[in-house]
Amino acid sequence: MNQPSLAGARRALILRRVVIAILSTLLAMTGGACSLVAPKATAVADDAGRQVELKGRPERIISMAPSNAEILFALGLGDRVVGVSNYDNYPAEAGKREKVGDALSPNFEKMVALQPDLVLAVGTAQSEIVKKLEGYKINVFILNANKVKDAMADIRLVGRITGTSGKAGQLAEAMEKRLAGVEVQVASVPADKRPTVFWVLDRMLYTVGPGSFIDDLITLAGGRNIAADAKQDYPQFNLEALIARDPDVIIVPLIDRTLLDQLKAMKGWDKLKAVKTGRVYTVDPDIVSRPGPRIVDGVQTVAKLLHPDVVK
Repeated sequence: MNQPSLAGARRALILRRVVIAILSTLLAMTGGACSLVAPKATAVADDAGRQVELKGRPERIISMAPSNAEILFALGLGDRVVGVSNYDNYPAEAGKREKVGDALSPNFEKMVALQPDLVLAVGTAQSEIVKKLEGYKINVFILNANKVKDAMADIRLVGRITGTSGKAGQLAEAMEKRLAGVEVQVASVPADKRPTVFWVLDRMLYTVGPGSFIDDLITLAGGRNIAADAKQDYPQFNLEALIARDPDVIIVPLIDRTLLDQLKAMKGWDKLKAVKTGRVYTVDPDIVSRPGPRIVDGVQTVAKLLHPDVVK
């Protein structure tokens, strides 16, 4: 049996030391993150309270809501977005991704074909889309902001599950600072001096009730929702009831470009104080209804309309 030579043994020892030194350097450079074994799955709670198990960072993501797409692109994750809902249109690049339907009418066949490792959905744990995708063994993570400030929490959450916590934290913090600035300016207006607001959802005079996302936005912007005492999330007024409450301001998100003309054509519309004083305003529905990176723009826009002499 041949024995290794002394020189050979020394070369092997030197080689071993070099390998150990290289591995040590790599570990030091990565803060210990370098691992020779597959990463362990991490469970993260989504907005529906579900524990979603994630293995490494997702590389193929589908957005099922415009706000989710806006968050993903704002965090620099556009190259990982392989599919979006029919309504995802911002930024413009989001609209170029594969369309996979929407929350009410999803195209499951296309979604499965895209082989996502994460779907960012909205809704609840009982939503049909969530149940179906779980059946396909696709990871679904639900975002469901009920308040304006929940949007910043969701941005941080998306940062956590996509490996972009630093950028998400910076974005959320900047939004919080801007929102705090609006709140400080609005705080100078006494509560009983703040204008009453009617928020038009459609020509049937449906509006937003207490606890809704828009109700929270109106309050943050320094307004008083005339439907704040409603028993429903989205109550309906008739014109007589609207005239009886006679809001100081009427806000019309222009989802339908003909909506304002339809309202003006209503018999008795011109009797409203807001109409007589020229305080019927239109706003971009995308910036006031999406709990994403632009929601503070929405709050600030409405606050300026309600308090033009106070909010800059």
